[in-house]
Amino acid sequence: MDSGRRHFFTRLGRGLASSVCQSMDALRIPVEVDTAQVGDAPVRPWVRPPGALSEDRFRVACTSCTACQEACPYQAIRRLGPEWGVDSGTPAIIPLESPCYLCADMPCIAACEPGALIPTSPCDVSMGSAQFRRESCYVAQGQPCDYCVTRCPLKGDAIDFAADRTPRVDAARCAGCGVCAYLCPADALTIIPATLDKNRKNKGSNEDWQNLQDPDAKSTKIEDDRTHMAQEPGHGVDMKSA
Repeated sequence: MDSGRRHFFTRLGRGLASSVCQSMDALRIPVEVDTAQVGDAPVRPWVRPPGALSEDRFRVACTSCTACQEACPYQAIRRLGPEWGVDSGTPAIIPLESPCYLCADMPCIAACEPGALIPTSPCDVSMGSAQFRRESCYVAQGQPCDYCVTRCPLKGDAIDFAADRTPRVDAARCAGCGVCAYLCPADALTIIPATLDKNRKNKGSNEDWQNLQDPDAKSTKIEDDRTHMAQEPGHGVDMKSA
């Protein structure tokens, strides 16, 4: 190869290498987040399982034993990853990925020997509350949809139809199970964890049980006035027939 051609290919190779390096440098440029777009989003995407103590007491009581996770018939409970710091390894539910179906017999609570989850009936569960975004709702845009109301495990107590047929959430009764948000095809519902919802009224059930002293009371059967929600002992709500 003569010197002219060698010089040409040398310059070509250096040019290509320079272009690749510049492209890699561009990828390293930090992406600026538009806080206006995420300002109203929840701080975290997960809630604690049903019957959980207040967050500070839950962290003390929970041993990360996975008993509640293994007892859940819907595999809705998972262990948080290391990215959540002090909460790493503790049980949580991510409603948008796998919601809680409010099992009538609450097997997760029955399995919790440390007492981090306390006896609570489905109608008194207080994991969080659904937040409705009208601008995203199909019904508000004139399209038919009723998933959130008809599939709610609490059967109209937590969410029902307003006069214009758009969903109306009762934050004081909403359990924060996430079924509505999980099924919503328009992503018009978000679950706000109970510890982050400052406007939420406590249902009372969890707080009443926080100072539970009788260990035998954990296995006490709490009669639920929504017996139609039960499928079979050890199983959850039958969402297909709900």
